[in-house]
Amino acid sequence: MNILRNPFAININYGKDIHPASARGLNQATIRSLEPANVIMYLVTTLLVIGIIMVYSTSSAKTAEGAGSMNIIFLKHVAWIIIAITGMLIMMKTDYHHLQRYSMIILIVALAGLAVVLIPEIGAKINGSRRWIRAGIFGYQPSEFAKLAMIIFLSGYIAKNREKMATFAKGFVVPIILIGVVSLLILKEPDFGTAMFITVVSFILLMTGGTRIIYVIFTLIASIPHIYQILNKIPTYQHDRLLAFLDPWKDPMGIGYQIIQSWIALGSGGIAGLGLGESRQKLFFLPMSDNDFIFSIIGEEFGFIGTTCIIIMFALFAWQGMRICKTAPDAFGFFLALGITASIALQAAINVAVVTGSIPTKGLPLPFISTGGSSILLSLLGVGILLNIARQSENSDVSACNVEEDNRSLVT
Repeated sequence: MNILRNPFAININYGKDIHPASARGLNQATIRSLEPANVIMYLVTTLLVIGIIMVYSTSSAKTAEGAGSMNIIFLKHVAWIIIAITGMLIMMKTDYHHLQRYSMIILIVALAGLAVVLIPEIGAKINGSRRWIRAGIFGYQPSEFAKLAMIIFLSGYIAKNREKMATFAKGFVVPIILIGVVSLLILKEPDFGTAMFITVVSFILLMTGGTRIIYVIFTLIASIPHIYQILNKIPTYQHDRLLAFLDPWKDPMGIGYQIIQSWIALGSGGIAGLGLGESRQKLFFLPMSDNDFIFSIIGEEFGFIGTTCIIIMFALFAWQGMRICKTAPDAFGFFLALGITASIALQAAINVAVVTGSIPTKGLPLPFISTGGSSILLSLLGVGILLNIARQSENSDVSACNVEEDNRSLVT
């Protein structure tokens, strides 16, 4: 769809014949290295390497105290990365339009996974929540797949109904029923954070696609009593933990313990950090130091400089993802790239906010860095789809430029 393309990019080759061939080749190589797809590859690779180093650093302490000599957490993390990279490469080579054709099947599989995990004989109950399907030492989290499945389905739905997205029935009722079903299944686990995350990303897609914002506002207002009821029904400990960020010092050895230990880690790092492997908080002081709170350990070992670099890299990822949105070949590619970019960038932002005590604790890992096989796999599958969209955008640009060159040669 031409309206989604960058109108300022049509004359990119204008006047290129005035440059020497060698200079032109050098400039093209430099420009190509800064294409969004390449920049995203650089960023994701760097974040994965940082994640491998930090997971080894945080899990080594647990291994030293355990009976076994093998660092199982680290080995599982590396194994999942290898699987995830393989999946990413496959999605890079797969035409993303196939996802639109099979979006309904993908959604049904996601809903089936969310239903199956609630069965006691299948879903593993960990820390009071039934979120995992276990197979030996490996585990699968259906809600992670549901994030990507919702983005794929809603992108296809919006692209197909672009002219009707402003109507109440097509543009709001149908999508909101679907969002409600997915969210309710996830709330049954219970996983309030992931349910809210999927809802926010879905609303971003819908409002960008043309759904009237007044519908969204009224829905949010109407859902306040329902959310209040959900919060009142959860156990007292989980309720208090949700609000612990407001005053963690009220119970420093209980519900406020994790946030306080996170602050200690971030504060101990100072400007430049204590050095790789020198974290003290990972020595069983900070729970989930290799997962949800790995950003705190990065701050302790690499300081303010290290955490700032991580935030800058995710900001650059979001920027390059938006560039891919802008040049997407069609509406489906636009919304798919938008959803994937928003999902990864928003998850990173929420993780940093949780670690710094800015919002209530959520069970969302830091993309590409934290342990968690399902999160890494689905994040890299999303990156693979994003890179395929970028690749098709580049091919369409090259074809357009070749046609322009042929026309110019005929004129001259």
